[in-house]
Amino acid sequence: MNQDEKWNELLKLEESKTFDHLDELENKWLLLVEDSSYSDWQILIEYNRFRLRNLTKLSKSRPAVLIGAINDGYFPNFHTIELLRLADVVSLTTQRDECVSIDRIKYSLLNDTIQSVITKLPKGFRPLFFWDSQAEHGHPQPMGLFNAPFPTVASICHVFYSPAIKRLMEIFDYVLPVGRVFDEFLSEKKSKVLQIPFGLNWASMHDIMEQQSVTKDIDVSITFSRSDSGPYGKLRNDVISKLESLKNNQFKNYNFTFASDISKEKYKEILNRSKISVNVVGFNGPYNYRSCEIMNSGALLFQINVNSHNITHNPEELFIQGEHFVSFTLEEMENKLKTLLDDLERVRKIAINGKNWLESKFNYKILFKNLIDELESVENLKTNELQSAKNLFAAKFKKTIDTTENKLGDFHNAVFLWEQIHKPTLRNIGVGMISKMLYKFDDSRFFCNLLAILPELSDNFGFSYLKSLIASRDKSFAESLPSDDLKQVAIQIYSLQHDHVVMTYNMISLSLENEWIDKNQLPTLANQAFSGKDWHEFDMSWILRYPVLQSDINRKVLYDKFQIPLLLAKDNNEVWKVYRDYLLHFASSE
Repeated sequence: MNQDEKWNELLKLEESKTFDHLDELENKWLLLVEDSSYSDWQILIEYNRFRLRNLTKLSKSRPAVLIGAINDGYFPNFHTIELLRLADVVSLTTQRDECVSIDRIKYSLLNDTIQSVITKLPKGFRPLFFWDSQAEHGHPQPMGLFNAPFPTVASICHVFYSPAIKRLMEIFDYVLPVGRVFDEFLSEKKSKVLQIPFGLNWASMHDIMEQQSVTKDIDVSITFSRSDSGPYGKLRNDVISKLESLKNNQFKNYNFTFASDISKEKYKEILNRSKISVNVVGFNGPYNYRSCEIMNSGALLFQINVNSHNITHNPEELFIQGEHFVSFTLEEMENKLKTLLDDLERVRKIAINGKNWLESKFNYKILFKNLIDELESVENLKTNELQSAKNLFAAKFKKTIDTTENKLGDFHNAVFLWEQIHKPTLRNIGVGMISKMLYKFDDSRFFCNLLAILPELSDNFGFSYLKSLIASRDKSFAESLPSDDLKQVAIQIYSLQHDHVVMTYNMISLSLENEWIDKNQLPTLANQAFSGKDWHEFDMSWILRYPVLQSDINRKVLYDKFQIPLLLAKDNNEVWKVYRDYLLHFASSE
């Protein structure tokens, strides 16, 4: 009987209800799980569903985990499949066409909250925590998550999505940065940092990078392309150019393979054939997916890191230089590469050591176990006291959800969606949510924040909606607004509090984006309003519309002068200075 037949037989036994002892049936499931390989995903999926159907009747306890948008499209994926070996798992989806089963809950960003999601959970399922990997990458989160009756955890990988990260830090209880160098910058808000390797954005890829029986006939492989994007600081370009020169001159007798934009299978084949493979890690470092993929393939990882903005990554955070991998700089690349190619036995030993270390210490099962143990520790819970976790859940669930804190939590969630400038659908949902929360603020925040979102609000909901929203605060003012002139509407809103710092900021930003003002007038206006001025009263209840200007040059400026400085800002006054100086740059540049 093959594996498929075995788990189908177990499903029939459960369905027949002639099997009196579910614990005994679970033992049969466990034997099947223990015999399963990484590729036997369906066995783990079916075992998880078996437990979710019978939680109240089973003796064996496991942690319960609720999964967010990392599995929005489908569940599980390679991020979460190994979690099924340790925990009972339910995942959320916003997808209309997604087939929903007991391990899958469909919810609406607009009409549901985490509290309504909880009512849909399988009976007996009490989450130990909620987790989303790469939460900053435009992942929608349920409303009310700020006030969830269980810990919430966000893995952070793309650190240059800093406006999103600042909002997430007001929503999530814990964040998991990829590198320790970012810990101090990601713990000044509601969230606290947990130190889990790779931030659990990924782990050892040995199951995905399954070893192929091929000859290692490629001396050096380069499997990335050139890039001018901010996180790489043109280092990829410099490395490729130098390697091409070395291939054509000093290393003519060696097999160098340059390959990018290739299929996954071809990519795995090239790494499996490689003795040495080069990697450039961007500012998110000190490692990336390719670091693990190279090591898992049995090639020696030859790696360089981008360091900038006075931030220096520690390449030996998890791996020892010279024992598990070899690091290099542009200046020493040629000599180090020559030394390695002259001693292929050393290359082989380092590659084996790195592969074994990665696969034994940093596989998904181990990292998920680390996260579960760490959370139970910091939440003052022990693995054998899951009943305490249930009591904590029940106590928190009784809390009122209509509090100022929760209002701001949902506000941050809505602004997070609105700030997804490259995802129009999410941005439109976000602006609608913000508009429904503005009434809760005082006049200053109402009109200042309204000005920030004005174009998206007008484009997506029309003038009638905009007018009714304003009329809820000032009916006569709403009646004075023209229905066909967005610029004039903006000017009139601005005139209500033209001396307020946020109103001025948002008006200048809109003027820059839409060319509503002679640019020669902007330096004087911006410098009078902001130059050298701190604003110690700033907090994240204000929306600052940083100008989004489309061009390659402006994207570089956005990265260097806004995204990374904002990430590194440690308090609200520093956050304000980043916004201020970014706007001053554009207002004053020619």
